[in-house]
Amino acid sequence: AVSFAAPEQANPGPAIARWIHFLDGVSKVTRRWGTRHPPHSLAKTRVFAVTTGPKRRNAFDTVRECWPDASPPNQAFVISPFFDPPEAPNTPAQKLWNLLRQPGSASVQFEVTAEDVPNDGGVLLHAPEALRKAQPADRDNVETVFRRLRDKDDVEDTRPYHAKCLRLENECWTIYQLGSSNFTTAGLGFGKAPNLEANLAYKVCHRRNAKASRALMQAWLNSEEVPTNARFLREPPNDSEDAPMPGEILLPTEFGEATFACDSQHHAFVELTFQGRPPTGWRLLLEDKGEVFFSETRWRSQRRPLRLRLDWRADRPPSAFRVKWSGSNGEAWWPVNARDAASLPPPSELRNLSLDTLIEILTSARPLHHVMRRCLQRRSDGATDGESPQLDPHKRVDTSGFLLQRTRRISWALAALRERLAQPVPSREALNWRLHGPYGVMALVNAIGHEDRLEQEKCFLLAEIAVELARVVPRHAPGCLQRRQVSAALRECVRGIRSRIQVKTLGKFPELKSYVKRAFKEASA
Repeated sequence: AVSFAAPEQANPGPAIARWIHFLDGVSKVTRRWGTRHPPHSLAKTRVFAVTTGPKRRNAFDTVRECWPDASPPNQAFVISPFFDPPEAPNTPAQKLWNLLRQPGSASVQFEVTAEDVPNDGGVLLHAPEALRKAQPADRDNVETVFRRLRDKDDVEDTRPYHAKCLRLENECWTIYQLGSSNFTTAGLGFGKAPNLEANLAYKVCHRRNAKASRALMQAWLNSEEVPTNARFLREPPNDSEDAPMPGEILLPTEFGEATFACDSQHHAFVELTFQGRPPTGWRLLLEDKGEVFFSETRWRSQRRPLRLRLDWRADRPPSAFRVKWSGSNGEAWWPVNARDAASLPPPSELRNLSLDTLIEILTSARPLHHVMRRCLQRRSDGATDGESPQLDPHKRVDTSGFLLQRTRRISWALAALRERLAQPVPSREALNWRLHGPYGVMALVNAIGHEDRLEQEKCFLLAEIAVELARVVPRHAPGCLQRRQVSAALRECVRGIRSRIQVKTLGKFPELKSYVKRAFKEASA
């Protein structure tokens, strides 16, 4: 799939690099899983992959090659939520009949969703009549049967059916295929533009492996008979997975990767790569507006660079651009990938949290969403962070401004932060979230900097954060980052905090100046 998105992989972008790294990890982890060779005994279930796509065999050719018996299957069972448009001859159904025994008796059973027709008691099958018309007219003892998938009494009823299954069998063998292929021309790999699809097929001998045969039958969805006068769809459903959106066309390969990222100063940008010269008159439109973001005219004025960085000023990063060009007669979709998780901005509710809110989050035993719900509710009620109705007259005295009280509350937050940083961390992205996330170390540092406090008090609190970071003893767990990696990131964070302090401003406070110097010396060791 990646080869279609990026034919030139000599210098892959961050999204493809992540994907390749992920596949390498999967290969490493699963190297000793299962067996490389199929079992010799017919009593064992055999499993094989059925994939389709450009320059690949269609699904039926793969199944025909894996059929284990000289006698072809004489029965086929199909479950699919979508089919080819009703007005066209149904190619998959015609090809399916070619898989079955010829001559001799054979049957195809389609199990589909349906709905009751109001006022006349009829049933409308969510399938085209072309499925029935595909039955060979010159053969005897053949039958096409339709059944209605039974109400989902044991399946969640908030989603439509999504299963795509094909079962072929005769007196001895069954092949049961399930996966992503709808019973459509594109889904099964026929035609000029086949989909990329992946399925698994299970091959079982009834006589030698009755237990596996029963398991396959139990895995089939339940269905019921439909009246002989059931009706068929005359128009394709609007939500067909294999049908392109109206006006949607393929993105030319000259448009390479589009990546969203942030630099070290947290300035967001989009980086576009080009592979050659795109079609004439192209322009990029913002996904939710008709506004032009970039165009061929500006690209040519910059001497057609193959890699281009453009500032992004909106709060929300783009998920894609709509692409048009001269004579396109539609719009293509150019997806935008994030360079890394750290580039993605936090939700608006978590941006620029106040010091009081951060302290409440860090010191609370409740989940984050519970704490945030309470803080947001207070805001909507007109209260500021940290305020709550208080009826006790003795407690109405606001002591939060007292230095001792402020330091005590922040000390509790720092202790909780140190415990959080000591927990095993599974990835660099997770570590970066703890240090630079919306309620991480640097968020606390920034909140202190924004507070209306004396400069010497801010310096003291920042020094206390540095000391707490130095006291973190990272714990390790299998599959997590090494302790030295976490410690190195903490030291880098300390250097960032140190750059925020101007020691010269502490000239009138020699004891504080000496303490701050010692604290950062200890934290940087």
